[in-house]
Amino acid sequence: MSRINTKTYKHEAYLPDLPIVDWKSIGQSAPKIIPFNYSGPDAPLPSADIVVITWTSAEWSALDHVFVNSGTTRGPYASTSWRDAWKLYSRNVPKSSAEDLWGYYLLVGITDKSGKEKTVLLFKSETHLSHPPYITGLTEMTKCIIEDAKPSQVFSIGTAGGPTTKTVLGDVALTNSGHIELKLPENTGVDYNNQTFTSSFYPYLDMIPSAEKLFMPLSSVMTEDELNYLIGKLHEEKKDSAPFGYKDLVNYPLEPSNTDNPKVIEAKDVPLLTTDYYFIAKGDDSAQYSALEMDDTVIGHQAGLMGVDYCYVRNISDPVVADKAQDGTPIPDDVREEWSSLIYETAGFYTSFNGALTTWAAISGQ
Repeated sequence: MSRINTKTYKHEAYLPDLPIVDWKSIGQSAPKIIPFNYSGPDAPLPSADIVVITWTSAEWSALDHVFVNSGTTRGPYASTSWRDAWKLYSRNVPKSSAEDLWGYYLLVGITDKSGKEKTVLLFKSETHLSHPPYITGLTEMTKCIIEDAKPSQVFSIGTAGGPTTKTVLGDVALTNSGHIELKLPENTGVDYNNQTFTSSFYPYLDMIPSAEKLFMPLSSVMTEDELNYLIGKLHEEKKDSAPFGYKDLVNYPLEPSNTDNPKVIEAKDVPLLTTDYYFIAKGDDSAQYSALEMDDTVIGHQAGLMGVDYCYVRNISDPVVADKAQDGTPIPDDVREEWSSLIYETAGFYTSFNGALTTWAAISGQ
């Protein structure tokens, strides 16, 4: 599994729960659910001040945990009965598409620093740049959401690859800019490939320090024992990984002593890179980007065309992994990709918790 997929597998190692969100410790209150009349998947969405779109199952669970069910703990493989409250949205979905396109939504209220309640539409997308109906589907989904909800802002959030070895597991990049590079033939016909788009909007950062106090340190998840467990899994999956051990594979972005204090990376006007293919950066080769992901620039491009501000919140779930062993031996690409995927599978749920809290802070700080 990698950022290109939306499913996870359950492994045997012990993993902690996400904690109850202690809103009182930062002088805040939890978001509250706003009831609305649901008339079926083909009906328009309710109006909202802000739309927040996320993607994978792990991202969805973390989003729900922070914005909807923050009063209880939640493990990565807990019951998914919470999904029953989310409503399917399929207005104008192509007839040949999957039944659950576009995705699922809820409406919540968040009190901003002035005391005003903002209405926020939370949206779990089942539409992806690298899956049918590809970029045309993702564009149409965004258009339908904005037409119905009429938001002033759209946040696209979720897991991402790290652009440099200085970006550690659990950090969160906050940017208003995206660059797109497409390779799939289903996508390359658009007229904005290889272009960069930047919103004039960037959130106030007043509440970010409060959110960071609630972050989950990834050192509590990716412990030395857990990393050794995953290295064992890597050796099972990839026979050519056998020569590489802890000192070869656990580099700066993964070392537990470096992941115990995750932070928000303020990246105004620093674009993330949107692709329709999965890859891993090598060291500082992609230093011009704030994160590597697979959907955001399409969302921002369409929002911009419709006169709506946009912003991206991307949690680093698969940081740059080593391409050379301690003795200088190159680590094969297939081993690097499998190692990156194992990190993503394990950490994505937890890093998404930090990303969801950052999104709350970016909204409540306005």
